[in-house]
Amino acid sequence: MADRKQTPDVLGEILGGGPVEPPLPAAAKPQAAAKRRAPAKKTSRQPRAKHPQWEYMEVIFRDYGGYRPRYVNGQEQKEWKQAPVIHEYLNQLGEEGWELVGVGSRHNEQMPTYFRRGKA
Repeated sequence: MADRKQTPDVLGEILGGGPVEPPLPAAAKPQAAAKRRAPAKKTSRQPRAKHPQWEYMEVIFRDYGGYRPRYVNGQEQKEWKQAPVIHEYLNQLGEEGWELVGVGSRHNEQMPTYFRRGKA
């Protein structure tokens, strides 16, 4: 690719700059002087906290006289038709530390939801 012909900067000419010299090949560029850095200063910053660890849960609600949790992490819930409706169930999960982080689109009267909470 070093033998590739350099093309002129036509856009620069159009925008009023006049002809622009093509860039020099990498081998012909003068070497920049090495920059020296000052020694790092000691600061009183505290080390960064570790990223939080999460556990996740997927709940699929099914419409049966209101949306009720039918599947939790892929497992069908027994007697899901008697389970609390969605707003009551969300309150229960919130009390257990779960946070609703996503809701999928409804399809075939089902709606996937995604929760997370910090690992203990």
